[in-house]
Amino acid sequence: MGTLNLGGGANFVGSNGNLIDAPPGTIIQYQYRKGTNTSFTTSSTSPTDLNDFYVDITPRSATNLLVVSTNFTAGLNDADGYGRYLIVDANNSDTQWSSSTYMGASNYYANHSPSQWLEVVLKHTNVAGTTNAMRLQFQVVVASGGTLSLNWSANDDRIVEVYEVAQ
Repeated sequence: MGTLNLGGGANFVGSNGNLIDAPPGTIIQYQYRKGTNTSFTTSSTSPTDLNDFYVDITPRSATNLLVVSTNFTAGLNDADGYGRYLIVDANNSDTQWSSSTYMGASNYYANHSPSQWLEVVLKHTNVAGTTNAMRLQFQVVVASGGTLSLNWSANDDRIVEVYEVAQ
């Protein structure tokens, strides 16, 4: 283990080639996963994994913040139907990690013609809560009817990313 002291209480601490502690606001690590805007559809009113939309991270401190984000193109074929999103830790029996019941929504009262596709951007921040390996998996619930689809341009690359930020 090594420590770089910059004075005034600003220390950077490393172990085994990794930064493990730093002044608040410092990015400790960045992980990402490249997936695709997959051929995915669901009408489920129960949480369902968004295929290919997850990222793995092993937090270096349970008290650090994790900032997770992704985007995809989605359509929903029902005028008052919509998607509600949450994040679970798939390595921990799908325990919900996002801090509220849902952390995002899409397609509510959008123009619901078969050709209407919306770009959905999801971003969430929460305390890591563990130093165990995590798989942060995006899930969706379809509310008020319809079928949510991610079938538009199924070959587009998508990134799911997570930053760990010192606290």
